[in-house]
Amino acid sequence: MYAQKTFIRTPLGKGAEVRRLIAQKYLPAVRQHPGFFAAYLLEQTDDPDRCELLQLWDRQSSLENFHKTGFLEASLQGIAVDVPGCMVQSQGYMIHHIVMAEADATVNA
Repeated sequence: MYAQKTFIRTPLGKGAEVRRLIAQKYLPAVRQHPGFFAAYLLEQTDDPDRCELLQLWDRQSSLENFHKTGFLEASLQGIAVDVPGCMVQSQGYMIHHIVMAEADATVNA
């Protein structure tokens, strides 16, 4: 599995608007792409103008193929077009182990 973690800092007072755009514009495009597993939009509790988006994919190449579609919705940078001044920084991670709540639910990815 592969994870992409994206840190998002919005202009003052624009956090709710950016989270709405991610939920209504970006995530619907992502969820239709082969290899997509899940996404979590995390709102920072002490700063509503910061959030993180964690995406899980079957492999890194699936995410890269999604970005190659050329659609603005395929890029979190596209959010900055709708909300000028929004700062977006992504990092990718290989997932090697997944441990779930149930006893015997450890998976080597």
